[in-house]
Amino acid sequence: MIADNDGQHLLFSNPVWSGSDSIPSTVIRNITALSSDIAYSAELNENITILSSKYSPTNNGIIQGLMYVPDLDASHPCKKLESAYIPSTAVRQSDLPPSDYNLIALVPWYNASCTKAYLSAATVDPIRAYITYRPDNRSEKPPGVDDKQWDLHDSGAWKTSSKFPIYAVPGVMGSAMMEALSLYSGNVSSVPYGENITAMYSPDADDYVRIWSQIHLATSDTLPTLWVFVLVCIAVLLLVVAAISCLIHYIQRKRRASLQRRVISGEVNLEAMNIKRVTVPIEHIEKFPLFTYNYEPKSSVSLPWPTPPARGHVRSSSKGIGETTVTISTPPVSEKALASPAVTSSAAGLTAADKATDPQPTCKICMDDFQNRVTIIRELPCGHIYHPECIDEFLSEQSSLCPQCKTLLLPKGYCPKITNAMVRRERAIRRLRGRVIVEDSDAEIGVARASL
Repeated sequence: MIADNDGQHLLFSNPVWSGSDSIPSTVIRNITALSSDIAYSAELNENITILSSKYSPTNNGIIQGLMYVPDLDASHPCKKLESAYIPSTAVRQSDLPPSDYNLIALVPWYNASCTKAYLSAATVDPIRAYITYRPDNRSEKPPGVDDKQWDLHDSGAWKTSSKFPIYAVPGVMGSAMMEALSLYSGNVSSVPYGENITAMYSPDADDYVRIWSQIHLATSDTLPTLWVFVLVCIAVLLLVVAAISCLIHYIQRKRRASLQRRVISGEVNLEAMNIKRVTVPIEHIEKFPLFTYNYEPKSSVSLPWPTPPARGHVRSSSKGIGETTVTISTPPVSEKALASPAVTSSAAGLTAADKATDPQPTCKICMDDFQNRVTIIRELPCGHIYHPECIDEFLSEQSSLCPQCKTLLLPKGYCPKITNAMVRRERAIRRLRGRVIVEDSDAEIGVARASL
């Protein structure tokens, strides 16, 4: 809240008494507005300190009233002290019109006990504001309300017990206002420029001129302190949330990058660990070779797998994939050649045959038999064979693992898009595996115990 003060001269009529009835005093002229050169006028727009802003009802943002000095009891100790700071002719309430005009008090702040007495005396008057000053003739703005010079030794209770706003002005301005107030306590003939006023307005001899003060209040552009505090709290909360969010995103990105590196290196098989169903790019599937199925058992000896062609020709199947027709005959193979040594797949971390050497007369996806020298087959790196249309659809839409041996068939260095859900599932599986203890006695029968 911002306040500025200005004083004006008003010419009042003196009430005429007739028995018990009275005619109230009325304002005849605003001398300052009409003839400012013959009247006191002062305006203070800056250097006003608000000591208490409670209980300040305004009329269009203006607090106004006749300026005066509150009266103390004749027996009060401060009555003797005030003569050093307040002229004896300063306007008191008895010098004002008997009508209940609004009042504005002007009091010097020269010690704590006397200030309390003036504040108490002002509460019984129709006061609208209280202006005070330190009688030190300083021109700078008075210090804030928390300064020790405003301490009345009551823990600040005077700020809330006073039912009117309290303003502090510089000492030099307050002294000048008090001096002007002492000059306008008599009738028209005794005030400054009394003869000029009489000549211009022809007032009655008993009429009088008094100082009318106005305090203009303007709400500052800044938000109230409570709203500022709320906005600051919201801003801090948003900053904390943003910082935590950035930290979480950073940690999640690091974990996704770590899982991606381990997937590319073959350390983690997403599908084998049931983390994510991965499919093989169709471009990579088309690189797996095509053959014409050729299996002619002789002397109860089975030929384990299709023989690469020595010569042949290429033709297009229904899918447009190149196929090779094998036209050579295969010599008998001994039963020893049918053995299928088991090896460990480095890509999938699973045990599978290096090359499937058992007879494969049936496609394990559609369960249809292969026809010798007729059926076109696709051979996977693990050695298992399928119809091209069956295995192509299976690998491109359902899984990246061989349907039989679960060998990983993804291209080297390939990794699907890693998500936070995949990271959480992989970490959970890794922690679960870390709690599993396999004892020597149970290892032989494949029993695992989870540590609690």
